Amino acid sequence: MLLAAFVGTATNIAVPVLEEEFPDAGLATISWVVSAFNVAQVTFMLLGGRLADRLGRKKIFLRGLAVFAVGAALSGIAPSIELVIVARIGQAVGVAMMLPSSLAAVLPEFPSERRGSVVSLWSSMGVLGAAIAPTVAAGILFVSSWRVVFLAAVPVALLAIVAGRRVLQAGLVAEQPPPLDLVGAVTGTAAVGGLTFAIVQGRIWGWTDGRILAIVAATMISGVVFVRSSRRHPEPLLDLDLLTIPTFTVATAASALLATSTSATWFLYPLFVTEVWDYSILQVGLAMTPGPVVLVIFAPWAGRLADRHGYRNLLLFGATLATLGTAWMAWRLQPGETYVRAFLPGTVGIGFGMAFMLGPANAAALRDVPGHQLGAANATYNMARMTCSALGVAITAAIIGDTVVGQRLEAFRLSWWVMVAVMATAPVLLLVKFPAEEPSPDANEVPAPV
Repeated sequence: MLLAAFVGTATNIAVPVLEEEFPDAGLATISWVVSAFNVAQVTFMLLGGRLADRLGRKKIFLRGLAVFAVGAALSGIAPSIELVIVARIGQAVGVAMMLPSSLAAVLPEFPSERRGSVVSLWSSMGVLGAAIAPTVAAGILFVSSWRVVFLAAVPVALLAIVAGRRVLQAGLVAEQPPPLDLVGAVTGTAAVGGLTFAIVQGRIWGWTDGRILAIVAATMISGVVFVRSSRRHPEPLLDLDLLTIPTFTVATAASALLATSTSATWFLYPLFVTEVWDYSILQVGLAMTPGPVVLVIFAPWAGRLADRHGYRNLLLFGATLATLGTAWMAWRLQPGETYVRAFLPGTVGIGFGMAFMLGPANAAALRDVPGHQLGAANATYNMARMTCSALGVAITAAIIGDTVVGQRLEAFRLSWWVMVAVMATAPVLLLVKFPAEEPSPDANEVPAPV
């Protein structure tokens, strides 16, 4: 989890260097080194989760790591920017196999009363990976090249493969699983990929561009066919029965709303501190580190509290505190302010709130899910978060638009307050819709194979 989040964030720092390395490519093309990874990761997440449930979580996890390592190696040695982008897509496919299968492989190893702690620790590793990525990548670029930033993930992935073979249990797999929903796999992948592509590329081509409109139309058609196939197939790519589980739907929706806001503000903060406060890349990385560090420190404690006292009140507290932290920064970040007065209290508040929201929300989403669907459910949860993350960045980029560098303060402030409004809907949703009752102790028990 830490590795996947690290490579998803570290490459952002390498974009300016890639512009110097490939001057004829243009920023629009080079930006796809980041965007292609995000789009492919979201696109194949559902398929990765379903394959993990069908073929075995350990098997898919290890194969995903292998695909990831190959993609990382090829992206680091690619001679052209186009091949770098293709390799990054392969790397993202590996992540789409790794993420849902990793948590689904680990959860059955722990009793149900400890799963809040497990999921909180697993989720916090993603935040830690994203937090350390800017500083580590900036340090690597200072002493070496962008290729080392891409290649750094390879030895870690290989070590994880060796450790995974020894530590992870094979798990139970049905001897003759039903045929895979091929129609749903194709249309579902196309729908998610088309939507994410339109969100990412729409701000570059323009939202009314004919190509974007055509992709949106194809996405809607694919979505309709996907839903029809999911209703009829005995083992669909996305079991729509998951959407009838209140804890799953509410926790997923609340987490997606927070992901929309946090991804947008994470996108805004470096722009603000570099343009308004004149921070260097290294200073940006250090400035953004305290919030994620607070999250990682308190996430295990939040998980233990969830195990003892349930999820509802904890999620409400976390979502509310994160909203207040975002509102503080929207209010206080101004040219004449200082980091300690304006930025630090807000980012620490967000980190503390997300510690009580991020991992516990993932655990709450899986609380009542049958054991044989953990991989697919976790994939759906993370796909929703990642798609909304892309949406948040797209909304923010659209608000900023073509404003001149150095004259973006009002656009920054409007973007922050829009995201505060989005984030504030999460605690309201949890208060109104999240059920208070606790599940039966065997909610996630995995049945023996037929």
